[in-house]
Formats: sequence, C-alpha cells, structure tokens
Amino acid sequence: MIKRITLLLTLIFSLINLGYSQVDFTLTTDSTDINDYYTEYPEKLLLKFGTTIKSNKLQIINNNSNQKAKFAPAATTSLGGGVNYKWFGLSLAFGLPSSSESNSKYGQTRRFDAQFNIYTNRFGVDAIFQNYQGFYLENPSAFTTWDKEEFPQLPYMQSASLGVGGYYFFNHKKFSYKAAYVRNTVQKKSAGSFLVGGYYSLDYAGFEEGAYDRDSITSFIPKDLPKNVIDSFDIKAFSSSSFGVSFGYTYTLVFWKKFFINLSLAPGFGAKNLKVFNSDGENDTKSGVVSRLTLRVASGYEGKHFLSGFTSYIRTADIEFNQYDISPSTSNVKFFVAKRFNVNKNK
Repeated sequence: MIKRITLLLTLIFSLINLGYSQVDFTLTTDSTDINDYYTEYPEKLLLKFGTTIKSNKLQIINNNSNQKAKFAPAATTSLGGGVNYKWFGLSLAFGLPSSSESNSKYGQTRRFDAQFNIYTNRFGVDAIFQNYQGFYLENPSAFTTWDKEEFPQLPYMQSASLGVGGYYFFNHKKFSYKAAYVRNTVQKKSAGSFLVGGYYSLDYAGFEEGAYDRDSITSFIPKDLPKNVIDSFDIKAFSSSSFGVSFGYTYTLVFWKKFFINLSLAPGFGAKNLKVFNSDGENDTKSGVVSRLTLRVASGYEGKHFLSGFTSYIRTADIEFNQYDISPSTSNVKFFVAKRFNVNKNK
C-alpha cells in the first residue's frame, strides 16, 4: 500500500516539478486580534532567504545480539527562499551539488521532500511526504574493523514517508505557534500551551525494483560486511501504517525583548499494521501498538530592519517486530533571515 501511494505522489509531484527538491507550503489565518502577549502582522509581506537541511533515516536494533544498524542518506544542503502574506505561504529550496569526494565517501541520494502546513491561532496541521533513494551504513565499525574512508553503500535502498498530524492549542489567547514557526506574528511575552491532537503515517523501506536482481538482496546490511552480520538482520523490506493520538506542551521564552526560544514536545501512541519481508522474500504481518515522538525547536531575533531564525523538526517512531526495533525518522533544519514589507493595498 505504501509503495503504491509513494509512486502515485512521486508521479504527481513530478508532473508539477519546477526543478526543486524541497517544497514547503503554509496556510495561516488572517486575524486582527491584538493582545498583550502577541501581535499579528498578516497584512505585511514576509520574505525569507536561507538554508535547509532535510533527512530521512532508519535505525534497526537486534535485541538478541544487541546490535544496532544506522542508515542515512547522503547529506545535502539546500538554498532557497519563501514568502508569507496573509493566509498564504510558499517556500522553495534547491539542493546544492555534492562534491566528488562526498559522492565517493557516502554515495549519492536522489530525494523529493515536500511539506504542507496550516496554522491558525487555535489549530495546527502538518503534512509531509519524503521519498529518498541511496543510503549508506553510518556505523560499520560497530560490526567489524572498518578502516576504509568510504562507508558501506546501498545505492538502491529506498525509503519513503507520508504523514499528517493535527493538534489543538489550549492557551491560544496568550500563545502563538505562528510566532515561532511562521514569523508573521511576534510573541511579546513568554507563554506556553498544552496541545493535543492525532496523526496518521505510512513508512516504507526496501529496494528499488527493476535496477538489479532482487533475489540477491537478503538484508539491509551491505554485502561489504561479514555474512554473520547480514544474517543477524533478516529484514530486507518493511511497510508500516499507524494512527494514534498525541499530546504535549509548547513554550516560547522571550528575553531581551528581541529574542525568543521555543520548545515543543509531543509524544504519541497508537495502533500499527506492519508487514516485514525477510531474506527469502516471505512476509509476516503484525498489528500492535506503536509509539512516536515529535520534537520542534525554534529560536529567533526580531530586529527593527530584519529578522532571523532557526527551526528544527524531528519525528521518530518505534516499531517492534519479533527481536527487532525498527525506528524510521525524519528531520528538517532551517536557518534564515527575513524582512517584512508594507504592501500598498491599492496595488
């Protein structure tokens, strides 16, 4: 199921592709409410420019052997910009080319990464789609003596994530989530809020079809490592769907009038439907309980002529299957500078 949805979304985004590798789309509400804790500026045009680093990682733990395998895509940095005006926001980021040295050490990763957000004073909705191909094993020295400069690579390994989550802010009269993560609002006094919501997600990891003999793949562990290590991770693909509830707390600390730091933590629990393929291509399906954790961090500066900021988003899940703990994760880190402009309503 996850593979069909991944292929469909990839096709749709490919048809509208403008040459970018990362997209962010944000909707916010136009409000004129003014209070002592935050002030909204929906009528001002907000322009942003900065760097973005996104990733989609996978960790598998064999509890019987106490071995942990960590897989990551080749890192890349993107440059881009964005605009926010009233209820609309759009950001585009273009990936910078990697060096030949980096390609040799980590391999190459093809990726598409899109994010959609809706933020109001009371509610927030996040949706994300990631499709990555090309990974490497981050910790080969945990399994064997590894003195090569290049990491073990899996050029045909593919990972995809699709998720949507919504949440409600209880203290919306004093606390603004948009002030920390959209910046068309300014938090004037420190405040926080409990939040509660729900989520649905699909996660898949496996190997691309048609590019090689699939029968020769027996595990996520690269063939550069000893056979006993490969055999101890008898998984070569999995797909998981889950849904549940999340709750947490978010707080923005305002200091020296022009600086702020926000921390948002939201654990979640729910039900999962997991299908795992072993080295022989046989699959086993299991339902059960799944846990996840969403962490957001933001900091920023509100100057007279410009503003700047940093935001970080991390989502991890913990999926249990027999002796294995499977943990897919996604992350998003941004650094930016921005400026607000008054817009002539006659134009």
